[in-house]
Amino acid sequence: MKKNTVLKFIFCLLLLIACNENKDNLHTDINSEWFDIDDIGHKTYSLEEPKSDQHNVSYLLLGDSKAIVFDTGSGENKAINGFKIKPIIDELTKLPVTLLMSHFHFDHNQNIHEFSNIGFPDLSFLKNNVSSNDIYTFTSEDLFYGNYPSEVKVNKWLPINTDIDLGNRIIQLVNIPGHTDESIAIIDKTNKMAFLGDYLYNGTLFLFNNNDITLYKKSIKHLVSILDSDYKLFGAHGSPKIEYNKLSKLNNFLICIENNECQYIAEKLWGEDVFIYKYEGMEILIFQ
Repeated sequence: MKKNTVLKFIFCLLLLIACNENKDNLHTDINSEWFDIDDIGHKTYSLEEPKSDQHNVSYLLLGDSKAIVFDTGSGENKAINGFKIKPIIDELTKLPVTLLMSHFHFDHNQNIHEFSNIGFPDLSFLKNNVSSNDIYTFTSEDLFYGNYPSEVKVNKWLPINTDIDLGNRIIQLVNIPGHTDESIAIIDKTNKMAFLGDYLYNGTLFLFNNNDITLYKKSIKHLVSILDSDYKLFGAHGSPKIEYNKLSKLNNFLICIENNECQYIAEKLWGEDVFIYKYEGMEILIFQ
């Protein structure tokens, strides 16, 4: 088995947990052989991929005048007339849509070419890597696995920590490094919803070096400072809804690891050393 195949296989296995919990979401009347489309309230839809190796969850947020698609899916489904996810979005809304990715890993951007308006978070290190004609070239580190997409044209830069009005719906983008440097969350201030991407979800969390612990803790501190227990949290894999107290549990987990109080299992994955930690039903994998 090739190295890349092994890498993807293990990555998939570690993500596929907590996918069969009971949900109180309302199913839409849109038929799809691949996507499980749920109305999660406040003109917001989750697009789950229960047949995906990753069990991805993408989101559609609707305002009165604009819409945001948060991630594009794993791309594992069969294309119909050349499209895999955009027809679903088109059935749900006729508003102008901006695609925004929670981060750049391969399983969150595989249908990126289906969207004509792509937004990036206004982060200086991303802007510095864009060509004069607004082309961003993805690196192998950006993608984690594979070589698609190779590049994309950035149509707009969305501000960080600044109110963005979708039309009677105010959101903010928050940079939450830890899983990746460019990771962002969408904070819906109007409806008290937070979409956290791969920073926190119901599954094994991935840290790519020990320094990520410090970044993760800083991001938790920032999230806790702007959220409260009335917020509903949503992740990008497994069962979408996350219990709010999982933020504080994650913080305690990271402190446990940092203080060498949590035991780990040492493994070799695709030739690299990883430590796997477990704590109160959570699991973190850290590359060494």
